[in-house]
Amino acid sequence: MDRCIRSLLAQTYRQLEIIIIDDGSTDGTGERLDYWVQIDPRIHAFHRENHGISETRNFGMQQMTGEYFTFVDGDDWVESQYIDFMVKAFQRSHAEMVACGYAIDPRGRSAALKQESGLLTRKEMINRVLKLSGSVRGYTWNKGYLTSVVRKHRLRFTSDLDLMEDQLFNVQYINVSRFFYMDTVPLYHYVQRADSLVHAFDLQKVPDTVVANYRILRELNHTNAAEQSVKKRPRRPKKRRKYRKTDLTI
Repeated sequence: MDRCIRSLLAQTYRQLEIIIIDDGSTDGTGERLDYWVQIDPRIHAFHRENHGISETRNFGMQQMTGEYFTFVDGDDWVESQYIDFMVKAFQRSHAEMVACGYAIDPRGRSAALKQESGLLTRKEMINRVLKLSGSVRGYTWNKGYLTSVVRKHRLRFTSDLDLMEDQLFNVQYINVSRFFYMDTVPLYHYVQRADSLVHAFDLQKVPDTVVANYRILRELNHTNAAEQSVKKRPRRPKKRRKYRKTDLTI
């Protein structure tokens, strides 16, 4: 956790709040967290008792006051320009979701198959989130979100899933958004441990995978049906108008 916090305090973008939630740890994390609160006033610490990852994220989203937000796992760390990249990408692209690449530590190998950057359509972003390879995927920790989108649509992480809850949240978020930006530059460092929750195979979590995939499919079918309905709706004849390119949304 210390390395993670140091990387956040070293961000070149200074105007940020850091919300850290200790969800019932028993390894001294709570005490270390209280120490860091005294070091920097931008750190806000909360101690809770074993609510699980989804409810912990939901609680954190209730506390945040910023216009944009992202997630960082306590075992991971980020490059010093990580937050600056997110903020500038939002401001320049007017996207509602921003994604960067990530490196897999300890080797530091980039997950990107090739260097890419630019705007994506909803369909393209969905495909990248559902992919099992590449630098976007279904994780929340290499993505930036708009607080306004989450609060307007009352988006939350599903608390009855222990696996793929982040992928489901991303699909729900994408379904209510229109503009997406990605750059595969690896600014996030995912520290892969053999005993990590995601890395370990557990037969007991297979039902969660089935349920999550069903809910994701249901979300996609609902969106596709709505889009087809809009396409089939008859249009009234309009007078010809001239538009600037920036006025059009495709």
